Amino acid sequence: MRISVGDVQLFFEVFGEEWVFTGRAFRRRPVLIGLHGGPGLDGTKLRYQLAPLADVAQVVVPDQRGHGRSERGTPETWNLTTWAADVKNLSEALDIERPVVLGFSFGGGVAQQYASTYPDDPAGLILVSASARRWSSEETIERFREVGGDEAAEAHRRDLEAPSEETAAEWARVCFPLLSRRAGADPVLERLEAWRFENQSVEVNHHVAEGNETDLRPALGAVRCPTLVVIGEDDPLISMSLAHEIVEAIPDGLARLQPIQRAAHDVFADNQEQTYSCIREFLADLP
Repeated sequence: MRISVGDVQLFFEVFGEEWVFTGRAFRRRPVLIGLHGGPGLDGTKLRYQLAPLADVAQVVVPDQRGHGRSERGTPETWNLTTWAADVKNLSEALDIERPVVLGFSFGGGVAQQYASTYPDDPAGLILVSASARRWSSEETIERFREVGGDEAAEAHRRDLEAPSEETAAEWARVCFPLLSRRAGADPVLERLEAWRFENQSVEVNHHVAEGNETDLRPALGAVRCPTLVVIGEDDPLISMSLAHEIVEAIPDGLARLQPIQRAAHDVFADNQEQTYSCIREFLADLP
């Protein structure tokens, strides 16, 4: 389905019901808006991974502007401010009152921007494998060393300092496997990966325009909703210290950190039981 959110139309899919008939009356459940990772990737994988939550919430997963089946808009609108405004406009267009917004990785940055810009709108915030700022090159190199050893650190360094097809291939061989600790491949995810849409122009534009300069910590002081920060203990891209920075920046003890054991960046694939359990618990505890 597609819906207009101003200057673009966004593609989205919905799983589950907002109003559930219990046999005697209707009960309203949370509406969860899921924001995919990237930038440059679509919501195909996240839709598959959030669909199981349809038994406790209505799940809405759009492709953000510039991504997937949504309209691209113009490059000057590929920024956190506009993506956050799209979340608000999508909620209003679909008549979603006080959504719970889940952002995975890059989508977590959009979710933080949304919750800090429109603090009265969300009922809750779930940040999965996300940070409030970009690490320096040396910080990312050392994190890859912690998780994958010297070979991973040097492969990451070479790809950062002198990127080429050769360094990209080495990074894919040495570093990419560290993003997940899943023992075996998920055949469904592999098939979904083949169907996803990619727009590398969004990725390049975002990193050049604001990606390396972004620091959302000062803005997080405006957040007014309960927040769950979910992080894999072995994530080579996001360390526990970065996750703590989000918790510390959100006031009044509204945020809490949930480490996921035996998990790297893709916590949904690595430890489904603990990841889904903590999200379900968070949704159940919302006012």
